[in-house]
Amino acid sequence: MTSIASKEAKNGTSSEVRWTDDMIRWDDVKPKDENDSDEEEPMFDPFKDPDPVKMFNYRFPLSMNEESSCVEEGNDEIKANCSNFVDVELRGYKTDADEVWQSTGVTLWRAATYLCDYMVKHVDIFENKRILELGAGLGLNGILAHQMTTQSFVCLTDGDSDALIHLRYNMEQNKMQEREKDVICHQLIWGEESSLAFLEQHCDGQTFDALLASDIIYVKCIIPPLWETVRTLLNRDHGVLVMAFAKRRVPVSIDYVLETASEAGFDHELVEEDEEGIWVYLFRWKEDV
Repeated sequence: MTSIASKEAKNGTSSEVRWTDDMIRWDDVKPKDENDSDEEEPMFDPFKDPDPVKMFNYRFPLSMNEESSCVEEGNDEIKANCSNFVDVELRGYKTDADEVWQSTGVTLWRAATYLCDYMVKHVDIFENKRILELGAGLGLNGILAHQMTTQSFVCLTDGDSDALIHLRYNMEQNKMQEREKDVICHQLIWGEESSLAFLEQHCDGQTFDALLASDIIYVKCIIPPLWETVRTLLNRDHGVLVMAFAKRRVPVSIDYVLETASEAGFDHELVEEDEEGIWVYLFRWKEDV
């Protein structure tokens, strides 16, 4: 069966590079040559899920208090009681699907929904702002930012080619028709040089008031280019990076992330946490930088 990725890859932008995050997570994965075909004959797997695709449905109450949280699919009674809400439906893969081994961004992880809960309780951070989501994956946080604000501009980004296919699809399905020009999607490979080129090519050189990120930390080697990207994209006067981090079995700790953030010129503030090991941090420029 032909995958969604191979069916829709032609919808990507010609200036983009072919990249998936397994290239930095696994030692034996090599970048594909531009002449390599994506239509390689797959090996037969009798245990493979015949239907790995999943639709993720969420309803977010916009007048949330500390006890409120997003409502995932299946709880129709609670959904019916929400009078002021945002509905988001995303297409991706089940978390145990084979496709997730190649591209972690093609499913949803728990820090993304936790960050959404924080966002709807602090809409003022995002209203009438230029917002960019880093490593957006399926786009939950950025799409919510687009739908819950009235005058904000949102740019969804990811470096992973497979994730971008779903990200673009989800953006088209969820964007508000009366504000369709207020949300865009582009590939962004982290690093100073690539981020500067991104700003000039897609953003007319304008930086962003707020950056969003959730579940983007999984290997150490991405941390230096991450902060190079944040330094390049974040407005120096009032910019804020809102990042959700979930405790996972990965070879990089939140302590290392915070240490390198300080070295890159950012102060941090822990603003939300839960007992299961999910944190929301705000990062802002140090006053003396």
